[in-house]
Amino acid sequence: MIGGNIPGETRTLAISIYDSVQSFDLKAANTMSLALLMFSLVAVAASLLLSNRRRRNK
Repeated sequence: MIGGNIPGETRTLAISIYDSVQSFDLKAANTMSLALLMFSLVAVAASLLLSNRRRRNK
């Protein structure tokens, strides 16, 4: 996992979730966690679909 937090310049979603939990803003942390989960599921599904297409074309 890549993480970084240069004030005013960079901020990863994982760091934002951590900061939200630390400040007891659980609604924001849950929302960001759900968004990260949905993104990862879409990325895995796309990867599997592309992999299957390449196998069929060979």
